[in-house]
Amino acid sequence: MADPSPTPVPFAARPYLAAVDRTPRGLGRFDLTSFFAAPGALQAFVADLLVHFAAALPGVDAVVGLDALGFVLAGALGAAADRPVVLMRKRGKLALADDEKVGTGAFSDYAAAREGDKAFEVRRDLLKPGMSVIVVDEWIDSGAQMTAVCCLLEAHDVRVAGIGTLQLKEGKHAAADALWERYDVFAANRSPVVRTE
Repeated sequence: MADPSPTPVPFAARPYLAAVDRTPRGLGRFDLTSFFAAPGALQAFVADLLVHFAAALPGVDAVVGLDALGFVLAGALGAAADRPVVLMRKRGKLALADDEKVGTGAFSDYAAAREGDKAFEVRRDLLKPGMSVIVVDEWIDSGAQMTAVCCLLEAHDVRVAGIGTLQLKEGKHAAADALWERYDVFAANRSPVVRTE
């Protein structure tokens, strides 16, 4: 699929990236609430997603967002692209009987030491065989969450047309690196800048 830029994209090329609070706090991650609070940042990111996925969008049936900040991105992209949004919830959050939902297997990600294994689940009736989706989350670190979700979707005959994120850390985890090879990925921090006039 699309190769990442060999170097990080400078903030000047995508100013909304500068809205992410990157102050080191020893927590192993950055605070993204500043990005969502910055005027125009979300809209600029969604505009980049629309440009990147322009060729795929006519065949895309829905946008899938990962719990929790991926919900905001999915809602914004879904509204801009006029597509419904499918919410991928953390295990135990859906108020449905077991036979009404499907889920990923348990996986470990960057927070496993603090939080233990995780899993996602979604309403069974929202996954239609043959449908095509774009999956979004605000940050991809280890790649474990995104990989688990994409595998769940594909196991239910849902095609992953693309993945969108603000940042994908490559070179740190094999699962994150593999996303570039397997899917059409837009990562604002690494995807080449495309100018439209």
